[in-house]
Amino acid sequence: MKPLKLTMSAFGSYKDVETVDFEIAGHGIFLITGDTGSGKTTIFDAVSFALFGETSGQRREPSMMRSQYADGDRETYVALRFLEQGEIYEITRSPSYLRISKRRNKDGEYTKISVPAKASLILPTGLEFAGNLRDINQKIEEVIGVDLSQFSQIAMIAQGDYLKLLLAASRERKEIFSRIFNTGIYSRIQYKLKEKNNFYAGKLEDNRKLTIHETGNVELLQDSIHEDEWLKLLEFPETKTEEIINRLSAILNEIRDKEKLLSDERGKNSELLSGVESKRNLALEQNRLFDRLQEASDRVKALKFQSDDWNRKKYQLARGELAEKAYTKEIQYKDKKSDCEAALKREKVLEEELKKTEEILAAAKKAAMESRDASQNEVPKLSILLDRLNSSMPLYEEWRKTEELYQIRKNEEEESKKRFEEAENEYGRVSLRLKEYEMQQELLTAAAAKLPELRQLKAEYTRKEEALKSLFQALKQIRSDQLELVRLMRSEEAAQTAYEEAQFQYSTRYQSFFNQQAGLLAGNLIEGKPCPVCGSVHHPQKAELSGESITAEMVDEARMKRDQANESRSEAALLAVKKQESCRHQEELIKKEAGLLLGPCSDWDSLEEQLIVKEKETNLLLIKAEDEEKKAGKAEENLKSLIENKLKDLNRITVLEREREELRSAWQDKKVKNSALSAQREQLEKRLPYPDLRQAKIQQEKLINKRDLLLSAEKEANETFLLLSEEEREKRGRLASLKENREVLLTAQESAKEAYFSQLCRLGFSDEEDYLKAKMPSEQRKTWQQEIRSYEEACLTAETIFNQYKDETKGRERIDTSIWEEEADTLREEQKILQLKSAEIAGIKSRAERAESNLKKLWKERKELEKQYQLYHSLNQTANGKLSVSLDFQTYVQRQYFNQMVHAANKRLKIMSDGQFLLQCRDLNSLGKQGEVGLDLDVYSLATGQIRDVKTLSGGESFMAALAMALGMADIIQRTAGNVRMDAMFIDEGFGSLDEESRLRAVRILLELAGEHRLIGIISHVSELKEQIDKKLLVTKNESGSTIRWDFDHVISI
Repeated sequence: MKPLKLTMSAFGSYKDVETVDFEIAGHGIFLITGDTGSGKTTIFDAVSFALFGETSGQRREPSMMRSQYADGDRETYVALRFLEQGEIYEITRSPSYLRISKRRNKDGEYTKISVPAKASLILPTGLEFAGNLRDINQKIEEVIGVDLSQFSQIAMIAQGDYLKLLLAASRERKEIFSRIFNTGIYSRIQYKLKEKNNFYAGKLEDNRKLTIHETGNVELLQDSIHEDEWLKLLEFPETKTEEIINRLSAILNEIRDKEKLLSDERGKNSELLSGVESKRNLALEQNRLFDRLQEASDRVKALKFQSDDWNRKKYQLARGELAEKAYTKEIQYKDKKSDCEAALKREKVLEEELKKTEEILAAAKKAAMESRDASQNEVPKLSILLDRLNSSMPLYEEWRKTEELYQIRKNEEEESKKRFEEAENEYGRVSLRLKEYEMQQELLTAAAAKLPELRQLKAEYTRKEEALKSLFQALKQIRSDQLELVRLMRSEEAAQTAYEEAQFQYSTRYQSFFNQQAGLLAGNLIEGKPCPVCGSVHHPQKAELSGESITAEMVDEARMKRDQANESRSEAALLAVKKQESCRHQEELIKKEAGLLLGPCSDWDSLEEQLIVKEKETNLLLIKAEDEEKKAGKAEENLKSLIENKLKDLNRITVLEREREELRSAWQDKKVKNSALSAQREQLEKRLPYPDLRQAKIQQEKLINKRDLLLSAEKEANETFLLLSEEEREKRGRLASLKENREVLLTAQESAKEAYFSQLCRLGFSDEEDYLKAKMPSEQRKTWQQEIRSYEEACLTAETIFNQYKDETKGRERIDTSIWEEEADTLREEQKILQLKSAEIAGIKSRAERAESNLKKLWKERKELEKQYQLYHSLNQTANGKLSVSLDFQTYVQRQYFNQMVHAANKRLKIMSDGQFLLQCRDLNSLGKQGEVGLDLDVYSLATGQIRDVKTLSGGESFMAALAMALGMADIIQRTAGNVRMDAMFIDEGFGSLDEESRLRAVRILLELAGEHRLIGIISHVSELKEQIDKKLLVTKNESGSTIRWDFDHVISI
């Protein structure tokens, strides 16, 4: 990745849009120089933010990057065009920030609104990458090949962060190398081996659980001879497989023997039960014959009891059959009677219809006469009116053409008038606007003139507010330090107490030890012999030996504790004194600063409250000044816009005066020409019989319809009268015919009646009522005949069955079957018990057989699983660093790259350190056992030949080592990682810790590294570097923000 162009807008200390064109620098080293706080590091932050959405070193949140100098409507963003693998990409990114709204709220105030973070990526094809922020971040990492953390260690050494590169843990380096050198495949191999190891371990555990489950399913017979041995074997289900199978086979044989014994018992029981049930069934069959004899006797008695009802039904059936013979005469009489009644009814209906027809005929005759009179009077008049209207119809066409021409010219006249009025209105508006511009120009000029004064006032209030905030923070810090001082003084007191206690313990032990030694010597003294201490030969008062045993080691231990307590007391006292002096110095500075900002301040305790009040007052004044400045700035912008608009309107009003006169003349010409055509149109309109052609045609149609209606009505009335006359004659003829036919029907009715009653008398019926009572429907007669036959057959059948059972039971008696029932019940209960036992044994056998089969399969499967587990377990232990050296497969491969990096770094470090020390990858035997190891650094001293931790390097040594390491990483990455190419490096500070010779060597190495392709940017305050590096990016800061420019003057080679 090589940056080509960086654009910053309202970012950090840059108020407006600032652009850094790196292509101007080309390649080699360039120095970024400027005052403290001018925004040098912000350039690196901008590159990092554009690529990854975060600042270099990650010390500042992206939302904090909006410039404090930016105008309210200025957008904050960073745009970076960079080269990657020969292709150009462009990323534009904005952080989330707050800005002043462009519109007032309902209270008339400008509020702050939140602007969300956004990003845009232009691909080498010129198309924009489609995706959200997360997608764009992922795409950038894919393009460059590293993330922000890795980028910070490879290409951008942030201020104060170079030690991170040197002191990075193995885990951090592992993540970087995995991405750069694509060693993730080794990690995946580790994971797969671990997964396989866990898989087969899990399979073995499942197999063990299933084995226990299957052996647990084996159920022994009650009082089994194998119970003790089986329970012992269950304690070793994984090792004593053969013994378990053999024992299980013996258990199955025992179960099968038990099953056969039960089967034999069930067979014997079944034979006994069959014999008892056979005897009982023969007795039950004989008893059933007596039951059927009783049933047959009851049936005969019941049928005889019904005989009277059936005799009455036979008599009624005979009378019904006699009545059936008179049925034909009855039907003939009723038919004739019905015909006479129908003929009379038709005659009366026809008489009513004839009467109505005569009335309608009279009305039709009258209507025909009226219609004829109306036609003779109105039709001639309508024809005359119709002829007149037809002759005037051509006038409508002539009037239509004149009207169309008139409307066209009228529209032209109106359009001409409209254009004139528009020009007139615009002339008025522009004139009015010019007058308003004159008034506004005076006001805006006065308001814009205050802008320089307001900017100065705002800067003064800003500086004062920052000073108050700093003072307030200092006050908070001293309050915290004072609390810390109290704690330190208490610690000092506690240390003093501890020392006094230790001193007392030491004195006590020392005195006890001394007394104990004197007691030992006194024990050896003999009267008359000299004392080895004082030389006296008399010993009147010997020292007594103490019961407590105190050794010299115990005295030394007490002395060491006392010395340690004394050191702790001294340290605590020193810390308390230092903190007290620091608090005193801070208090003096705060009082001095407070005197400048607040005036004389005698009350120290109320200083914090005074600061808060003063800060609020200053903040209100600053907000007011900012508001006034914005208003003045807006007035200045409005004044420029107003002058431009005024010039435009002055030019416009000159044009409008000419256009207005031309449009007025054209409108008057069209108005005169259209007046003559209007008079012609009015004359034609007066000659028209109706207002328009549509109404004339409607009237014409009405006259034609009225004439045709009168003629049609006359014709229809005559036709109706003729039809009704014919209908009246036809109905009179039909009525005469009906009367003659009714006389004939009456004669036939009397003859049929006489024949019907004669038949009833011959059949023996006293009258018609007697006949009707005896009459019976045909279906009922058939049903009764069938029921009587069925009854007679049932009586015969019942007698026959009764006689048959009487003969079969002759000489026999009923038998008592209760004894055999009880015996059969007992045998059935025994059979049930035997069946339950057999079923239980069958279940035990089935489970045992299934367990035997499953156990054989499980143990066979376990042998294969153990082979696979041993294989993958060994590979997993090796690949995942579970052996004596805690080094996994991926780290082992990365260690080879790391050794190459260290070797490449040492080539430059040896020069920069003047052969004092080198870096080396920590020896395998020195690696720890906890956490991820294998990519740790040590320092080898060429002067002493000793190895020490990299953390022991001094500030300057650490910077040289970190710089050399970064360059070594760049070399190896360029040589081995094809997907990662870093053609740029940024170094923020660190050169100040080097002496002149080391700095010269470091710059020379950087120049060699840059060569013809790479670009290396350095931020430093070291003045000598300005003379050593010819390309400079100068950052200048003033009260309204920072600016950037390139400087290639004063070229000095190294």
